[in-house]
Amino acid sequence: MNFSKVIDMNTNWTESQREAIFTPKCNLLVSAGAGTGKTAVLVERIIQEITSIDEDVDIDKLLVVTFTNAAASEMKERIAEAISKLLESNYGSKNLQKQLTLLNQANIITIHAFCLKVIKNNFHLIDLDPNFRICDSTEAVLLKQDVLEELFDEKYDMENTEFLKLVDGFKSKNDIKLKDMVLSLYEFSKSNPWPEKWLREAVENFNVEENFDFGNTSWAQMIIHSIKVEVKGCKDRIEKELTIIQSVEGLEHYADTFKKDYENIKELSLLNSWEELKEKFLQLSFDKLSTKRVKDEVKEVKERAKNVRDEVKKKLNSIKEDIFSGSDNIYKNMQEVYPMMKCLASLVIEFDKNYSLKKRERGILDFSDIEHFCLEILTDRDEEGNVVPSEAALEYRRYFEEIFIDEYQDSNEVQEVIMNMISRKSKDSNLFMVGDVKQSIYRFRQSKPELFLQKYNSYSEKKTAENRKIKLSENFRSRKEIIEGTNYLFKQIMCREVGELDYTDEECLKSSADYENSSGNCGGDIELNIIDKKEESEEIQENEEILDNVQVEARLVAEKISELINGKTGVEPLKVYDKNTKSYRNVMYKDIVILMRATQNWVPTFVEELNSLDIPVFADISAGYFENIEVKTIISVLEIIDNPLQDIPLVAVLRSPIESFSPEELIDLRMVDRKMHFYDILKIISENDSESDRSLKHVGNSLKYKVSEFLKRLNNWRKKVKYMPIDEFIWHLYTETGYYGFIGAMPGGVQRQANLRMLFERAKQYEKSSYKGLFNFINFMNKLKNSSGDLGSAKILGENENVVRIMSVHKSKGLEFPVVILSGTGKKFNLMDMNKGVLFHEKLGLGPDYVNVKRHICYPTIMKQVLRKKLKVETLSEEMRILYVAFTRAKEKLIITGMVDNIEKTTQRWCECASYKGDKLPEYSLISARNFLDWIGAALAKHPCGKPIREISKSEDNLNLVIGDNSTWKVNIYKKDDFRSVSQEKEDVDILGKIEELNLAEYDGQYMDKVDRRLNWNYKYEEACKIPAKFSVSELKRRFDLNDIEDSVNLVEPVQLKKPLFLREKKGMTAAERGTLLHLILQHIDIKKVNSYDEIKEQVDRLVQREFIREEEVKSIHLGKILKFFNSEIGSRMKEAENVYRETPFYMEIESNELYKELPDKIYKDEKIIIQGIVDCYFEENGELVLIDYKTDYVDDIDNIKDKYKIQIYYYARALEKLTGKQVKNKYLYLFFNNSLVEM
Repeated sequence: MNFSKVIDMNTNWTESQREAIFTPKCNLLVSAGAGTGKTAVLVERIIQEITSIDEDVDIDKLLVVTFTNAAASEMKERIAEAISKLLESNYGSKNLQKQLTLLNQANIITIHAFCLKVIKNNFHLIDLDPNFRICDSTEAVLLKQDVLEELFDEKYDMENTEFLKLVDGFKSKNDIKLKDMVLSLYEFSKSNPWPEKWLREAVENFNVEENFDFGNTSWAQMIIHSIKVEVKGCKDRIEKELTIIQSVEGLEHYADTFKKDYENIKELSLLNSWEELKEKFLQLSFDKLSTKRVKDEVKEVKERAKNVRDEVKKKLNSIKEDIFSGSDNIYKNMQEVYPMMKCLASLVIEFDKNYSLKKRERGILDFSDIEHFCLEILTDRDEEGNVVPSEAALEYRRYFEEIFIDEYQDSNEVQEVIMNMISRKSKDSNLFMVGDVKQSIYRFRQSKPELFLQKYNSYSEKKTAENRKIKLSENFRSRKEIIEGTNYLFKQIMCREVGELDYTDEECLKSSADYENSSGNCGGDIELNIIDKKEESEEIQENEEILDNVQVEARLVAEKISELINGKTGVEPLKVYDKNTKSYRNVMYKDIVILMRATQNWVPTFVEELNSLDIPVFADISAGYFENIEVKTIISVLEIIDNPLQDIPLVAVLRSPIESFSPEELIDLRMVDRKMHFYDILKIISENDSESDRSLKHVGNSLKYKVSEFLKRLNNWRKKVKYMPIDEFIWHLYTETGYYGFIGAMPGGVQRQANLRMLFERAKQYEKSSYKGLFNFINFMNKLKNSSGDLGSAKILGENENVVRIMSVHKSKGLEFPVVILSGTGKKFNLMDMNKGVLFHEKLGLGPDYVNVKRHICYPTIMKQVLRKKLKVETLSEEMRILYVAFTRAKEKLIITGMVDNIEKTTQRWCECASYKGDKLPEYSLISARNFLDWIGAALAKHPCGKPIREISKSEDNLNLVIGDNSTWKVNIYKKDDFRSVSQEKEDVDILGKIEELNLAEYDGQYMDKVDRRLNWNYKYEEACKIPAKFSVSELKRRFDLNDIEDSVNLVEPVQLKKPLFLREKKGMTAAERGTLLHLILQHIDIKKVNSYDEIKEQVDRLVQREFIREEEVKSIHLGKILKFFNSEIGSRMKEAENVYRETPFYMEIESNELYKELPDKIYKDEKIIIQGIVDCYFEENGELVLIDYKTDYVDDIDNIKDKYKIQIYYYARALEKLTGKQVKNKYLYLFFNNSLVEM
């Protein structure tokens, strides 16, 4: 299909971007490096397709699969924005309007969302309840645990021999290790399209015949390749030392031995078959070196050569021992291991079936089900058993015009099969895949970069190819210095062996970011800061700090940030380019990110050190939540509510601010009985049993009271939790104990409250699951705490907060930052997974230990050795890609920090790696790297800027230096001692005491008057601070010695919770409620129809119908009193009046000294107070006003009532005169108590 561009989007696309956008439909793989605008290209291709004149393609006929929901949302926003821009210049286009309308239902979704859609539309094909829901991780963890427990209990009851052997073989103190193994293998197998088939095949690999030839297996091919890499490294090292020995006078007697070693190793490197390698390795031996004395000037060369030879011997002998020494027993080992592996696989298969059954019973699916059920719907088998698309899949093939896959490098095997089932084939191919294999960093989630690489290596760059690839390499993100540095490093270290891709000139990023020139301090060299852990001074001086390694590195980072922000002597602060203002500005904290491979255990120290230099910092970590004191406290409360016979959580609650028991009080409790549970002691004290044989004399009355009150609360909580949902109960705890408010007042209160809200939200999720009850909730939280599934602190930070961020490299993927500080590069790679009892690999299957329980023997089988080497290389490849992601996050400045154990030895090792010929560092040295610094340091050792490294190693002459590289680096080397400082102990100073000691009378200097004036200064309007801005008329009566029982409202009302009407013992109205109701009737009644009782009753009934008042309320009002009022003299005047106004609100401004007579006029004459109130009734009579105020008070003295309401009526009259401009001629109180009128 040819695209015809409808509107020019004014974008300067590069040639490769244009090809990616306009290439006709085919299987197209776009390899887009970091910052090359792949999302923009993807969006533009979609826009071009839906606006194509040649074919009518709607946006809902395209499937766009993204890696995250955020990416899907961003994609939709970008497409909507692009269509809207097109509409601005082509507003009459019906097609564009249609596409904008269809965008809401477009299939721009994650792979899981698409699979879910397929399942919902085809649930009947797999016999699934259409009312299913997706369970969250909470429920899945608990359910898996339950199923596993049941399965193991069942197996124990059956006394299955093979199962018991498996338990004995892979247990530690209990069977938890085996249970974890079953769960791990289950999770791993689910990344395969057909888990059960893969498991059975992996097991059957061990079921071999006696004439089995190990040399023809995939295991042998893998181990041969690995051995050859290591042997080549040994050969190169011996060859180099031999060359040096032959050139140094006085070491000739070493040459023959080294030459013989070299020939033996060279012969090994030329062998390609298993049997030949086995035979040669088993015969391998090394002659003893000559002990002839040498001159002092060549001793160093001799020692170095001897050390290298020892290391080579050790390496080759370990291969001999680990791989070949027991190779005659391979068949026997496999036969013995086979039953155990078969039992393990059957356990996993059985667990899968039981777990699936439990999920069906509950009507739930977990995340792996989503992909596998979708796969089941979209696949079928032909007569020969081959996988073919189902009818449902063919329907999707016909429907989708093109399928776009974003972040293709992160796809797994199951997702690959799903996409293959729904994508068209041959000439109609319609798969558009975009990604960057160098940024594939999710192998731990079973993503398979090999899928991308397979296509990358097989697809053609020819324009007419059916399977085509296009490379996007122009980077629009980073400065030239960062791009050139990244290219240099990865050209040195990334290869097919480690990194799974050969980083050549073709893979290099090209700098295309447009940064304006600036005269200020901007950009600059990539900095490498290395700290030597070795301490020179063994004696620590008095008051000198003892620093751990993380602290030292954190202090260096803090100093670097301070320099960037504030500058240093002779260097101004760093400037960064602001795209919004299109100008340079000083760097801010929010421009800086500290990236780490793993943040656990490092972040608290970094935060502390940065804070010590007043650098605001926020750490986005996924660990440490359960260590927060507020979370620990609430979980302890929940634990004792579930089971109070737990001393540790009970004491934690008693000591917490919730109960506030002192340590002395806890000692008194324990002294009642040293062996009893604390809860039993509390009960004894509460019951105060005089006949008890335990003495309570030492327990005071106040402590007894505290215990009694605590037990009442605890018992109340234990009753409530039985019927309240857990989330509601947790919130009830927060509010009843006041702990939520208390924790908010502590330092970091906002974060602490957010942590408690997070616990509440977790409980809310738990309530939606099929699990119920407090015990299960606590059980789940404990599982989370003990596993790697810690929640991390609640997020309280906005996007634009001006703070330095600390995050893992994984979390930074897809983001960019002006300044990146990559820290912890000296931290060792985590290779702990290689030590598990059974290793798993997609292609190589299972790699178990050989276990013989009777003989108490356990050692790795050759299969495990193979998997260990393969997994190590894959792990290192992943680590290298993580390093690439970290480097490419930086826009303007990249700073690297790391620590080494011994700077001299480490730099010598780096320089040795750099000394070998070739464009790249040797593969064996890359495989033997322990951390990121080993790669970076070795690469810089052969770079012109790496002189400080070469100087320390004293290897300047022997290196193969790179010529013609444009990257610029600045290498700084520090000692640990450089970061030590003498801590000043702060003494508590009694400042007030010091001041009181001063005899100020003795001081009569020139500044005494000024000091006195400043310290004794009084605010001129101090009294105004105490005057309210607004008064109600009722409040005036209360404030100024006049009490109003009827309708005065206190400034601070006591909180009184009313009982609902249906709970009241006596149903009736209070005097105040009756007064309010009477006012309401008089406000709404029609005064033209009040001549009889029936007329008033009819009007009141109408108010009931209109729901102004309730029927039962009417019974408490004497309607006869209302009739008497209207039949009275004032009532008659009111009925005959020209205009009647009822319930009239008013606001009036008066001078403050009118109420507060003692205030001086000069200062407070302009200070105003607002008076507010509501006039019950007034009417006009001959151009003047008559004011009436209704009262329902009990009256025994008319003079008292007049005094009581004198101020109120005065301000009512004054307000009316001001409001209307007319004079108030009469002011009355009408007393309903005795139906009398009082003139004021």
